[in-house]
Amino acid sequence: MKHLLTITDKDITGLSKLSTAEPRKAVNAVLFDIDGNIALSYVGKYDLHTLPGGGVEPSEGFHAALKREVCEETGCDCEITGELGQINENRSEHDFTQERYYYLAQVVGEKSDLQLTDEELNENTTVVWYPLEQAIKIISDKQHDNNYRCKFIQKRDIAALTEALTWLHLHNVPGYDMFTKIEPVYKGLSSDTKYYIETVDG
Repeated sequence: MKHLLTITDKDITGLSKLSTAEPRKAVNAVLFDIDGNIALSYVGKYDLHTLPGGGVEPSEGFHAALKREVCEETGCDCEITGELGQINENRSEHDFTQERYYYLAQVVGEKSDLQLTDEELNENTTVVWYPLEQAIKIISDKQHDNNYRCKFIQKRDIAALTEALTWLHLHNVPGYDMFTKIEPVYKGLSSDTKYYIETVDG
């Protein structure tokens, strides 16, 4: 899976400290329903919107972990339809590192009840559904000035959702699977959406 981003304290607090802890493995989904909306877990205690997902259990595969987490946090079974990329976090204040893998997924069947942990219930966690671009705006507009952890979550989810938006625009272009670099181009006078693309063969 391609690497999207590494987030460190330098990006969040401006400090250069690093943790040397063994990385935790985790998975998240950009989960689409039949109406084209995506799921966000809303943690009321922190006024935080984030993509559904969580830690991979010992001896559990990434796909199995993703389907379990999606079912617990959204009440939905899902089919994994693609890979978005890997985002690494290094939080020195918590002496914590994490490798997080993002996938595209589609709801299968009917939506059902959430299966939340006691901690998630105490944090007033629910699931909400929004169009992709609106979800990006909701997460981007939040101010988490005094919450170190929420700032990491916000930055990683914006990166993953931006990658999903690019996928939505380009995945039907012939040769998409051979693209190694995709960057929006903002030059020019037209309102056309433009991208700079590099392929595996250069």
